[in-house]
Amino acid sequence: MLQVKIMSSVKVAIPVDGIQGLDSPVSAHFGHCQAFVLSTIEDGKVINTETLANQPHSICAEPVINLANNGVKILIAQGIGGRPFMVTQQVGMAVIKGQGATAREVIDNYLNGSTSEFGQDALCGGGKDHSHQH
Repeated sequence: MLQVKIMSSVKVAIPVDGIQGLDSPVSAHFGHCQAFVLSTIEDGKVINTETLANQPHSICAEPVINLANNGVKILIAQGIGGRPFMVTQQVGMAVIKGQGATAREVIDNYLNGSTSEFGQDALCGGGKDHSHQH
């Protein structure tokens, strides 16, 4: 179990397959999601939420760089490949293993400390045929 250390204000991103804000269903894999729910957390509470479309990309680094350029410091995902994971580390973005069916559930679990950090052993192989369960 990860002990949550909430900075005074931090922006988190959750890959989703939908554009219903915090009610969007969570995507099983970072790079293949439709969008990202970006939530600003301050003093343990969500104070702002926005949706950022996942742009078509030719290399795995592009979605990570897009999130970093939008101020994201923490990515909460259910699956991510090795290459984008390495890029998150290079840009100083923490990657947390998310739990929940919707972005709201993932955020709630994160705030309650019911998450853990991603390690090399939890990474996906990626690719278009990504179908395993997380």
